[in-house]
Amino acid sequence: MKISRALLCTAAGFTLMYGAVAAELANDDQEFLRKAGESGLLEMQASELAVEKAQHPEVKKFAEIMIKDHGQANKELKSLAESKGFQLPVELEGDKQDLMKELRQAEGASFDDEYVDEVAVDAHEDAVDLFEDAADNAEDADIKAFAAKLLPTLQSHLEQGEKLNDLLDDADNRERSNGNAATSGQGAAAGGGDGSVVIPKAGS
Repeated sequence: MKISRALLCTAAGFTLMYGAVAAELANDDQEFLRKAGESGLLEMQASELAVEKAQHPEVKKFAEIMIKDHGQANKELKSLAESKGFQLPVELEGDKQDLMKELRQAEGASFDDEYVDEVAVDAHEDAVDLFEDAADNAEDADIKAFAAKLLPTLQSHLEQGEKLNDLLDDADNRERSNGNAATSGQGAAAGGGDGSVVIPKAGS
């Protein structure tokens, strides 16, 4: 019984201590930790899905890089948050949760396009904005240093994502061009050899 009471007192002490530390964080710093946690969750979950489902090899390669980089970043963020007594989100909500549902339902090239548009580009644009603001304006020195440290990696991810988006757009354009060429060729074969329409003479 004495041991149980001692443990309870210790646990309560830690709770009070961490609660007090979290309460000392500025609201904007707490908001940064929350949004950074959500961003990291999305990157990991979406990229793990992309490794399984991506059709284009470059999309799969990008997703593998995201898992490696964001896995490490998430560990550092978790350690930082714990040192500040802040509880990071453990699951996605709202728009991010809806996006994961859409990605799970998408297949083939449609999956690649949505992952690259929504995660490789849009999510990284949001992350870069978030970390730039924290690197400049965070009140807590550790949070400010963390944001500044990770920012170049996120900017590199965004640049890679934009290049990947261009690559997929070029591939889509080539497919459409090839499809149009094939349709034109079929039309020419059905008409005259020069592509003109042959009108049969009366009585023939």
